[in-house]
Amino acid sequence: MRSVFEQLPDVAMEMDSRGVALQAVGIRELRLPLRLLTPTGAEQAVVASVELSVDIEANQRGTHMSRLVETLYEWTAQPLSPADVRTLLQLTQERLGSRRAHLRMRFPYFLPLAAPVTGAPGLLDVEVEWDAQLNNGASCSTTSFEVPALTLCPCSKAIADFGAHNQRALVRLWLQTKERTLLLPDDYLPLIEQSVSALVYPVLKRPDEKFVTEKTYETPRFVEDVVRELVLRLQGREELRWFRVECESIESIHNHNAFAVYEEPRPK
Repeated sequence: MRSVFEQLPDVAMEMDSRGVALQAVGIRELRLPLRLLTPTGAEQAVVASVELSVDIEANQRGTHMSRLVETLYEWTAQPLSPADVRTLLQLTQERLGSRRAHLRMRFPYFLPLAAPVTGAPGLLDVEVEWDAQLNNGASCSTTSFEVPALTLCPCSKAIADFGAHNQRALVRLWLQTKERTLLLPDDYLPLIEQSVSALVYPVLKRPDEKFVTEKTYETPRFVEDVVRELVLRLQGREELRWFRVECESIESIHNHNAFAVYEEPRPK
């Protein structure tokens, strides 16, 4: 007796005569709970928004979307490290019979960040995105981070008799490693801290607020300054093959934001 699957038509596997191969077919905006292994070996529970896709041949009408979801569920059943993404891509290729598999996953990652004077514990949320693909055995992986920080305008400080305008800024990094691996932001927060006027802290007592206010005033930074400072620090990181840096200042006295961008030449 035939199974239910054998009795039902598989329309996605029908032949297509239009002669158009598709580079990406898949699912997007799937939310998944998962446990990340941090560099210290601890586990962190996060909720990720996931896109997973494969390519299909010109003569194939569609793909089995449910297999993509099932593969993700199976993959997230155990704690994961950035290195485990390649396993997911390989498994996706095998199950869908594709040459290319592509994952894009965005999630908040929490870094312990104590207040600068009192040491009051806090968690700084950093937006992380992993973009990884496997294509005929060749891999390409890009990690991006978005970190909140503070900037204080050097021009405002120079021209004002007292005070200077300051504001929150968003520092964004896109990183590719020589080993084609994905990253978590633990090792890069100190580089950002050294490049901005000050970090944004989750918890501030009065002594901490005094410290941050004065440090910001003593370390004025244009968005251009932040980007250049970070570029010099990232150029010294031996693990990187390519990076892009962006700082966007959410201006407090202007009706616009200010931004600056630097991108390393793409390696050949």
